[in-house]
Amino acid sequence: KLDKDVIRGNISVISQNPYIFNMSIKDNLKVVKEDATDDEIISACKMAALHDYIVSLKDGYDTVVGESGVTLSGGQRQRLAIARALIQNTEIILFDEATSALDNETQGKIQDAINNMQGIYTILIIAHRLSTIKNADKIFLIDDGKVSAVGTHEELLMKSDIYKKLYELELKK
Repeated sequence: KLDKDVIRGNISVISQNPYIFNMSIKDNLKVVKEDATDDEIISACKMAALHDYIVSLKDGYDTVVGESGVTLSGGQRQRLAIARALIQNTEIILFDEATSALDNETQGKIQDAINNMQGIYTILIIAHRLSTIKNADKIFLIDDGKVSAVGTHEELLMKSDIYKKLYELELKK
């Protein structure tokens, strides 16, 4: 019964390859909200576990990051995308394979950012990497295009052979 525009206006999407503009960090964040205050920007970057890195840069928030964020690591680009989603101040944040191309250490920083958002936003995560969703309140296992099991990580380990096999394969990596 909800209007599509209402739904779209309340969801921020963080994709696997977020686009970062050839402008400053601050301006990349203001793309989604022109009138974002410095306090809003700093708060979003702290929640996205990016603020400490930014303030270590010579030009801080005024640092130009290059086309597609070429001066940033993959994890820094993802955390900038997370901060941008937070600036939008939507109710729902959708992570669409947002950690799939990241190393484990960087994924841990993204997980910290996700943990910072829990209880404030509704967070939906689409992921193949189970470590990304392990702490979720509810996991929907999709097999062959259909939901084959629902539960917490612990529940799925006990009741879903597919989930258990996927988890064991990931542990071996």
